[in-house]
Amino acid sequence: GGGCGVVGVVAGAELDKAVSMSFTIRLEKDESDRLFIRGLNARLCDVIEAPAHSKEEVVDFQDRFTASAWNGSLVNGATFIAINKSGKRLGYINVRESADEIADEKCGYVALLAVAEDAESDGVGRSLLQSAEQWARGMGYSRLALDVFASNDRGQRFYEKAGYQPETVRVIKRL
Repeated sequence: GGGCGVVGVVAGAELDKAVSMSFTIRLEKDESDRLFIRGLNARLCDVIEAPAHSKEEVVDFQDRFTASAWNGSLVNGATFIAINKSGKRLGYINVRESADEIADEKCGYVALLAVAEDAESDGVGRSLLQSAEQWARGMGYSRLALDVFASNDRGQRFYEKAGYQPETVRVIKRL
């Protein structure tokens, strides 16, 4: 693995920059950060309605997907944590290299973004997303992509407000 939960290189990014007066964004660095991140999985699962999958499958998926940031399979990626002045973790974003199959080139991919409930609407999510965008630009990517569950209306509005536009819709049927 890439040590300290960061795989690859964060090219050109200022890692411990102040984003606002109330919190900073830094790279994930230790097991306590990972415990915080895993602790937000239930919150992520709460917004997932996957009619072709059981709740257990959704929870298992979320646990596996979160762990993929640390299992050494990523070539390039970073996890950023938002922290307030007293050291409380407020949210995180995991961004990694992916493929833009339409353009046939590499792009950035927001794998996970979660904000603690008591930090919602404070600009934490937007600042984390801006950190991911900065990371992707620093890696030389011209696009940053992400997936959002159809049941996550709030997430869809958040991303659209940030300039992201839907391109595909995945449909599934249990056989």
